[in-house]
Amino acid sequence: MKKIKSLLWAAAILGMAAVISPAVADEKDVRVVIDDYNKQLGTFKIKAVQAPKGKTIKTLDVAAWSQKDGQDDLQWYSAENTSDGRLIVPFNPDKHGNKAGIYVVHAYVTYTDGSRQGIDLGEQEIILAEPQLGLAQNGIEIFSKLKPSEEDQLVSAVWSDENGQDDLKWYEADAAGKALADYDSHKGYGTYHIHTYLKQDGKMRPVAAQTLQLPKPNISYQINKVKDTSYEAVISNVPPYMTSIYVPVWSEQNGQDDIQWYQARKEADGTFKAKITLKKHDFNLRAYQCHLYGSGPLGEWNVEGLASSSFKVDAIRAYEEPQITAYNYNLKKGTFDVSATETDDSKIIKSISLAVWSDIDQANLYWYESSKVSNGQTSITADIQKHGNKSGSYNIHAYIHYTDGTTTGHVLPNLQLNQIMPLSFEAPATRIVAYTSEANTYPIGQCTWGVKELAPWAPNWLGNGGQWAASARAKGFRTGKEARVGAIACWADGGYGHVAYVTHVANDHWIQVKEANYKNQQYIANFRGWFDPTASVWGQLTYIYPN
Repeated sequence: MKKIKSLLWAAAILGMAAVISPAVADEKDVRVVIDDYNKQLGTFKIKAVQAPKGKTIKTLDVAAWSQKDGQDDLQWYSAENTSDGRLIVPFNPDKHGNKAGIYVVHAYVTYTDGSRQGIDLGEQEIILAEPQLGLAQNGIEIFSKLKPSEEDQLVSAVWSDENGQDDLKWYEADAAGKALADYDSHKGYGTYHIHTYLKQDGKMRPVAAQTLQLPKPNISYQINKVKDTSYEAVISNVPPYMTSIYVPVWSEQNGQDDIQWYQARKEADGTFKAKITLKKHDFNLRAYQCHLYGSGPLGEWNVEGLASSSFKVDAIRAYEEPQITAYNYNLKKGTFDVSATETDDSKIIKSISLAVWSDIDQANLYWYESSKVSNGQTSITADIQKHGNKSGSYNIHAYIHYTDGTTTGHVLPNLQLNQIMPLSFEAPATRIVAYTSEANTYPIGQCTWGVKELAPWAPNWLGNGGQWAASARAKGFRTGKEARVGAIACWADGGYGHVAYVTHVANDHWIQVKEANYKNQQYIANFRGWFDPTASVWGQLTYIYPN
């Protein structure tokens, strides 16, 4: 009774006088059949072929729905006649939620004379395609297009070939049809069996019986020379279940006393790369041994030796220079620091020597020495008092001594040091502006306050930052466009402007400063590092010099 009501309802929708025949229509006019039926894929076609002397077909309409849950997934398919009198409608399980089970199919033929004919094409069983299997990082991925109803379940039994089914475990698919068989629950490499079932109405309906190979890694790699002091291991064909690659490397010079374990990083193209730094091996020459180990979630196979190779270092001619910096210039104390810091590709520092002077004839030259090296860094503090307390442009030459007995020399940019005078000191007649220690009257946190703290020789009451250059010039200070360490940078934009204290100079377009009230930061710091002062938003740039 339920089927008859459904058919009458469908016929009423089409405005048809439904005449239902059991499998095929009257072959005098048309033949309607199910063709290309694939039970596993869940696909078939409904074909209507016009008889040679039959009526002319105008359209073919097909109603299809699954038996489960009534007609809640009913879908209509249609096709119009072409010149050859063949009409084909493809059934698509996606339109029915990819449900597995029994489907009812009714066809309705409309002729050009206005008459209609209904045909019951019977019941078709759909299982749908086998699940798609894949190897993921943490387990075997099982994906099925089959979408069970809320009462049904899609489950897969998974086990490895080793020792029968002693590691068999069941996995239930989620609402999207996905399940993950985790490696930890099974036996590692080899053949895996995946049997999938639809648990429906208390019965286990087989969907698919599949196998999948989880092969042992067959990784390939090569060692490439990056430069004299470093090499790179490039590892390819790494399976997705191998989550980490480790590369132990050592030179043959003294056994494995310099062995280093490098963890390779995964690149976007799926390869792994590890940088081999010869410095970590004391820059030893001759042959190096290199092994690979993989780590992943494979239980007792957690670490597996994968491969071994070697490479040879015949000579090292080009070392990287250490990073040498002059910093912490303190005008009040007349001091500055010079540091040398090793890089991954520089030699190992033993000590540093520093030659500093300002006199043309080097009369006030003083040598500083330090052999204190910590974490690859050493530093020295230079003091103007050791150079006759003379103002001027100071030359700085640094000499780095290495543990292999070699030395490299480095010329640093000149620094402007200013004479330190006691409060009672009377400035010589040739000095334009005497040192002053008057209290800082500028508003705390403003740029003017910050510069006065860093340069006590700057007078109070110079106005806003943009007015400082004109005000200082009126008081006898020299001003100009040349960037100098120890000078005050003044930007005038017609408004408040800005001032900062110059600490480092590479050239007129590349300096470092300390300043306050930069982007509303109400304290003194080097906020910008190296920058071009002529590109400032605060306007025209003028420097104020201390003498």
